[in-house]
Amino acid sequence: MTQIELRGVQKWFGPVQVIKDLNLVIEDNEFIVLLGQSGCGKTTTLRAIAGLETIDEGDILIDGQTVQHLKAAARDIAMVFQSFSLYPHMTVYENIAFPLRATRMNRSELDSQVREIANVLRIGDLLDRKPSALSGGDMQRVAIGRALVRQPKAMLMDEPIGALDAKLREEMRAEIKRLHLKQGSTTIYVTHDQIEAMSLADRIVIMHEGVLQQVGTPNDVYSRPQNLFVAQFVGSPVMNIANATVSEEKGKASVTVEGAPEGFPFPAELLGKLNGSAGKPLSLGIRPEGVLVEHEAAEGFLPAEAHIIEPLGSYDIVDLQFGPQMLRARTRAGFVSKPGTQVFARIDPAQAHFFDTTSGQSLGVRL
Repeated sequence: MTQIELRGVQKWFGPVQVIKDLNLVIEDNEFIVLLGQSGCGKTTTLRAIAGLETIDEGDILIDGQTVQHLKAAARDIAMVFQSFSLYPHMTVYENIAFPLRATRMNRSELDSQVREIANVLRIGDLLDRKPSALSGGDMQRVAIGRALVRQPKAMLMDEPIGALDAKLREEMRAEIKRLHLKQGSTTIYVTHDQIEAMSLADRIVIMHEGVLQQVGTPNDVYSRPQNLFVAQFVGSPVMNIANATVSEEKGKASVTVEGAPEGFPFPAELLGKLNGSAGKPLSLGIRPEGVLVEHEAAEGFLPAEAHIIEPLGSYDIVDLQFGPQMLRARTRAGFVSKPGTQVFARIDPAQAHFFDTTSGQSLGVRL
């Protein structure tokens, strides 16, 4: 069992604070992804857990024991970097075996463990090759094998597939997930790629400027963002955000985006859930799939003009203009034939989010 906990962790580089009061519990066998923009503190957090960076305040605990005073070698944690860092003069077998030789393990047991991990990683037929004869994906498998062979308490990965091409990244994502399920190790993975985060994580930890923004399952952070940063960072295309006001018309709620000539109808229960925020400026958030589009006028649908159309294979992303306001909609491929087409659109109330415009925090209102 390997549980990792961060309590009130703070880290400065000179006058710049890169980790700000970080509290996080990572459970045994959990696959956690630290997600955020470059410079947000995610790699520094990973290196602090590994013992490659010291922290200025707080505690790092592994299985309930504080370890921030221990050197990296004493924490029994393995780390895989974006650069493969293989020994070029050694074979695959020798690279994987290298950490075990330092333990003075007997030859037969060492051979058994190296071949076992190589077979798990599907590189058993490459053991006699040098790194120069391997593809990028196979080199990363060797690096992972070298980290796993000594059966560490936890595996830390810092953008391990960032240097690979798109096809290899897709293959390696599946391999890393398969390996995690098979080995059952506690894994912390750093990336700025939300596709990697969504496809790999049990839970995603979203960071911004050293501050933890939200922790949740991929569905949680996508469907229930806690603030505007998360709403606009997770998802591709990003969530539409527009200044809006909520008012009452004939016993029903109406949500009017800034500058639009009229409002979108919403169920009356929205007014009760806003707790006095009705009539005040709010930020409306709606993902492109929550903007519903039709060719004919219908109740609740407002006229809009199609501008840019982005064909993305099985679906299109269409920019729709409502007065001066632009919202992006997701439609089936070819549904809107060309820019300038007149269509009708509405917002799906069940997919709408409302945020405090000043603080950026979600109001927690869902219909």
